[in-house]
Amino acid sequence: MELAASLGVRYISRERASLPDLFQQTGLERAVIVTKKEWRYEDKEGNQFFFHPNMSALRIKQLIGGDTDAMVSVAGMREGDRVLDCTLGMGADSIVASFAVGPSGKVVALESEPVIAAIVKHGLHSYQTQRKELDRAMRRVEVIQSDYRTYLKQCADESFDIVMFDPMFRETVKASAAMQQLKPLANPAPLDQESVAEAVRVAKKAVLLKERVKSGEFERLGFVVAKESSQFAWGVIRKGEKQ
Repeated sequence: MELAASLGVRYISRERASLPDLFQQTGLERAVIVTKKEWRYEDKEGNQFFFHPNMSALRIKQLIGGDTDAMVSVAGMREGDRVLDCTLGMGADSIVASFAVGPSGKVVALESEPVIAAIVKHGLHSYQTQRKELDRAMRRVEVIQSDYRTYLKQCADESFDIVMFDPMFRETVKASAAMQQLKPLANPAPLDQESVAEAVRVAKKAVLLKERVKSGEFERLGFVVAKESSQFAWGVIRKGEKQ
C-alpha cells in the first residue's frame, strides 16, 4: 500500500488471481507485483523487470582476486571516494563503485524513473547472496529518485569526487537480457552538454560516460575514450583537463 501511494497508482489485492485475469478484470496493462521474494514490474506483453546484482557479482569477485575493473580504473576510484551515479538503472555500476570506495566512501545513485528507482532500491536493501562483500556493497548504495538534470544543479562545487553517466543506449545490447528488461521502463533522453558541464563542476576528480564506441556521443560531449570493449567504452573528463 505504501509503494502504491508513493508511485501514485492503485493498490489491488491479488488473492489467487492470475496476472492475465487481473489485467482483464481491471483494464490495467501493467503492474508492480509485491511478493515475499521480490518486487517486480510486469505488463500485458510479458515484459518483466526485477532486481538482480547482475554483472556486479563477477566484477567484485575479479577485484577481490586482484584483477582490474574498467570503470574503477578509468575513474581512478579509491577507498573513501564520494561517487555520484547519475543513471542507476540495474545498479551494477553503483554496486561495484560502493565496493571500490568501501565503508569510508559514499555512493549516491540517481534514477529518474519511479518504478525502476523503487524496485532497485528495495532490491539493494533486501537481496541476499552468499557473499558478504557483495551484500555490504549493495546495502551502502543510497538511491534517490531524481533526474540528474535537476539534482546536479543543486550540488555544491566538487561535492563528489567522481560523477558517472550511463544513459540508455539508442540500440541496447541484444545479448543482454537485463538491458532488454530495463528498456521499456528506462528514460530514453540523451545526455546533454549542460548536464556534463554541471557534472564537471560537481566532480573533484573525474566525470565518466559509458557509451557505444561509435555512437558519436564521446565527441559530441567532450569525453576522451579511455577504455574500450566489444560492446561499449568508457570516456572520461578529468578535472582540470577540460572545463
